[in-house]
Amino acid sequence: MVLNNKCKKCNRICHVLHFQQSFKNWTSGNDDIDKFIQDIQLSAHNNLEEALEWIPYNKLYDIKHTSKDEFGEVYRANWVDGNIDYYGSWDNESQNWERNNPNMFVNLKILITPNNLTLEFANKIKIEYKFYGITQDPETKNYMMVLNNKCKKCNNCICYAIRFQQNFENWTSGNDNIDKFIQDTQLSAHDNAEMALEWIPYDRLYNIKYISKDEFGKIYRANWIDGYIKYWDNENQNWERNIFYIFVNLRSLISPNSLTLEFANKIKIEYEFYGMTQDPETKNYMMVLNNK
Repeated sequence: MVLNNKCKKCNRICHVLHFQQSFKNWTSGNDDIDKFIQDIQLSAHNNLEEALEWIPYNKLYDIKHTSKDEFGEVYRANWVDGNIDYYGSWDNESQNWERNNPNMFVNLKILITPNNLTLEFANKIKIEYKFYGITQDPETKNYMMVLNNKCKKCNNCICYAIRFQQNFENWTSGNDNIDKFIQDTQLSAHDNAEMALEWIPYDRLYNIKYISKDEFGKIYRANWIDGYIKYWDNENQNWERNIFYIFVNLRSLISPNSLTLEFANKIKIEYEFYGMTQDPETKNYMMVLNNK
């Protein structure tokens, strides 16, 4: 593959050469997995997105069990390094790859057949997921694929809808219908985060004052500490927000079990609709709004 520090196929120092030079610096402890990763790296002449890598388990943190599928347990974690920058290059100064998305969210799925891996297997996984590499739990000795969901609607990228989806397990309104309502708006916000609603904990609101009453119930005014979502910040792996301590109106939600996207769109005609909250004393659910 490499002759006189050049790739025979590319006649230059391509990505493959840098991967090959690093083979001696890592091992999975399994010859079949090592060969599988290396074969894929040796095919990534012009496209870093095609390559997989061995990801040491100590580069993953905040590992949490999320679900189970036909292959076994599924976990969520943060990956310290983040993925190789597909549009970047080899950094000669640090002698390493330029990387993207430090501390990014990833999914870990059990690798059932670590001794029967092929390029066809990798390509099949890549239809549904971003496939970054393989790791091993040092306690269970299970090998796991390091993956991320991707959006088919957005040309298989990790769009805002995927970012929202990754956070579903971290909040609940306590009402399944409201959870689904909010999640549906988030899953439709592919390229515009401001279209999504969110669950806003009541303790993120302060200086709450009664101002009036209409046919739907009482209306309050409050300050919202966090402000509304603008876009995803890859460096901080969180949402960038706008206008901290923003004034908002709180309006009672009359029918929390009969919510639709059409309802949300109707509200958005008259108001900026940020999300939902619940008064912990009255248990009333309220829309968090602002006048347009």
